[in-house]
Amino acid sequence: MSWSDFIAAQALANSAEAPYISHCDHLAVIRAHGEEAGHYLQGQVSCDLREVDQQGHRNGMHLTLKGRGLISARIARDGDDYLLLCPADLSDAVIKALMKYRLRAKVEFTVDDDVVVLGLAGNLPAEAPDHGNSAETDQGLWLRYPFTDHALLLVKQDNAEHVWQTLATDRATTGANGWQLADIDAGEGMVYPGAQDLFLPQVLNYDVTAGVNFKKGCYTGQEVVARMHFKGKLKQRMQRINYSADVELTPGETLRDSNSKAAGEVVSAARTPHGGAALVVLRRDTDGVLFREEQALESQLGALPYSLPWKE
Repeated sequence: MSWSDFIAAQALANSAEAPYISHCDHLAVIRAHGEEAGHYLQGQVSCDLREVDQQGHRNGMHLTLKGRGLISARIARDGDDYLLLCPADLSDAVIKALMKYRLRAKVEFTVDDDVVVLGLAGNLPAEAPDHGNSAETDQGLWLRYPFTDHALLLVKQDNAEHVWQTLATDRATTGANGWQLADIDAGEGMVYPGAQDLFLPQVLNYDVTAGVNFKKGCYTGQEVVARMHFKGKLKQRMQRINYSADVELTPGETLRDSNSKAAGEVVSAARTPHGGAALVVLRRDTDGVLFREEQALESQLGALPYSLPWKE
C-alpha cells in the first residue's frame, strides 16, 4: 500500500487533546542543494544559517525591500542540503522568490515529494531532541519546537507507514488542522496565502523564537528590520485569541474592535472542539474582543508560551 493510500484510510480527527500525531500535508518540503546553498540562503532569509548548522532548524522570512515577509519557512540542515518547510500552497512562490537573486550562485530549489511531514504534540519519545534543536534518528529528522513539547518529524515516504503506526499506538491522530492548532499553541506564525507582504519578522515574534538575527549581516530587507529593532517601537505583535463564533478566519483578513476600528490581521486559524483559535497581529491596547466585519467573534486573548518584549 502506498503512503497516500494508507493515510487516506486513516480516520483522522480535526483536533484532539495532546498527545497526538498529525499528518501535516499543509506543509511542503523544499530542498536547497548545491555547494553555495548555505551562503546564498544566508543572504536571503532573516534567520542565521550558522545557528541552523549548529542546532538544526530555525524559522526564517524572505522579505521585500521594505522588510515585509513575502514567504516564510522553517529551515533545517539535511547533510549538505537545507530543507525549507513552507505552506504547500506557496511552494512555487517560495522557489520563485528565492531564485530571483540567484544569478550565478550554485544552488537549486526543488520540492521534495519523497519527504512526509508528521507533527507530534505532547509525550515526545526519548529520541526527540532538546528544545529548539534537531536530531537524525532511524525514524527521520526531528525538529523540536523551542518552547513547547511539539516536534516535527520528517520521514522518507517508504518508511512513513511504519513510523506512523509506531508513534500512533498511544496518541490520537489528526490531520492538518490539528497541527495548525499545535502551531497556534506554540505561538509559531508563518506567512500563509493571503498574508504576503504584511508583516515584519518582529511582528510575528520572530525576535523571540530566533527567526530573525540582528547581528548576522546583510539580507534583503535587513535595514528596515534592524531600524525597527534598534530605533523603533512596535505598536503591534502577534497574539493568540480564542473564539466561539462559527466563522472561518483566513490569513491576511482584517479584524476590528468594538469601535469598528481596524485592530489587526489574521496570521493563522484553526478549529477547536469549542470553536476556534487564531494567531492575530494586534495592537498592544487591544482587549481581544474582536469582530469580523460586523459579526462578533465572541473572542478573548489567549496565552502564548513565551513573553512578548514590548518596548515602553
